[in-house]
Amino acid sequence: MRLSAAAVRRVVAVLVVLHLLGWAALALFGVGLWRTYCEGFGCIGLGIAWMAWAVAYAALLALGLGLWRRPDAGLRRLRNAALVSQLVAGLGLLAYWLVQRAS
Repeated sequence: MRLSAAAVRRVVAVLVVLHLLGWAALALFGVGLWRTYCEGFGCIGLGIAWMAWAVAYAALLALGLGLWRRPDAGLRRLRNAALVSQLVAGLGLLAYWLVQRAS
């Protein structure tokens, strides 16, 4: 069964909105993790939570990059802004982690 062009556009628009909402939730979860101290939550638990964050980040980034490759994806400006902010935040956290590991 083949979808019509209008149906494909609707599906892509829904995926773009899911990417935006997912990135907002992931950013809020990351800020919450950033502010959590080991004493209250446990250092192992905090590490596991950051690992789950990284896996969700990678999955969401794959969705965003897949949508970015579609020329017919709606909400282009929002999609691009979400993808750029996701990449900047991820690279910033990676750089911070590398600096902390080196010191």
